[in-house]
Amino acid sequence: MSVPQALVLGILQGLTEFLPVSSTAHLYLAQLLLGIRNDEIALAFDVVLHLGTALALTVALFPDVLAIAVELVLWLARRPPRSPQARSLILPLAVGTAPGVLAGLLLLKRVESIRTLALIAVSMLVASAYFLLSERAAGAREGGGKTVAEIRLRDGFWIGIAQAAAGLLAGFSRSGFTIATGLLRGFRRDEAARFSFLLGLPIIAGAGAKALLDLRHEHGPAVSSAALAAGFLSAAVVGFLVVRFLLRFLKKHTLRPFAVYLGVLGLVLLAVSIAQRLPLLAVR
Repeated sequence: MSVPQALVLGILQGLTEFLPVSSTAHLYLAQLLLGIRNDEIALAFDVVLHLGTALALTVALFPDVLAIAVELVLWLARRPPRSPQARSLILPLAVGTAPGVLAGLLLLKRVESIRTLALIAVSMLVASAYFLLSERAAGAREGGGKTVAEIRLRDGFWIGIAQAAAGLLAGFSRSGFTIATGLLRGFRRDEAARFSFLLGLPIIAGAGAKALLDLRHEHGPAVSSAALAAGFLSAAVVGFLVVRFLLRFLKKHTLRPFAVYLGVLGLVLLAVSIAQRLPLLAVR
């Protein structure tokens, strides 16, 4: 993999990991356009992309992350809270993380083995419809909606289920599905996005850690240090900017532009797949 290719993939990872458009699908499409086979993407590069986006989230949400970490230590030590809001997030985040972890460990490899262009297209169309449904529910709701300070365990559970589903099917968008589910649970858009990003941090960091462990068995083509650095830095910088942008954007705007984008792209990809007579599911 060349440095320019690594730079493109890192920028794309930083953009699409947090924008509600599906990072997995866009990286898959970018590999097709760049002529990079999936087996040529070494695990080391996968690690740096995940670490880059995890760093972006940590820096962008540092006050929240620090407050939750402090409250977790205090809670385990049975000490009174310094930040009741941060402590109230601990259990919903834990409950919401569990479905994604289980789905990743038990189902991800099987789902990846059947991934095709047509399946990505269909997933994008489903995500588009889901975003529009959530916006319709938010529009019909009186008042501004709940904040993360009002989150309950059942909210964390259902948003976590959305994260697990999005992690399995390229095209669903992890951030989009969790934000949309937050809207359906009655949260404000920017607050749903904040919880979505906090919930995504353990999953993204965990995926990077798992890839790091898998490096022990990696025998594929090596990626140069320059390409690794380019991928890491571009994913981290772009990811940070996108997180800060989206938190501001969703205070006054809806998910509809992203729904339209996914709908149009899904239709185009489905048309290409049908025209080229590609299978709906891969057979391996």
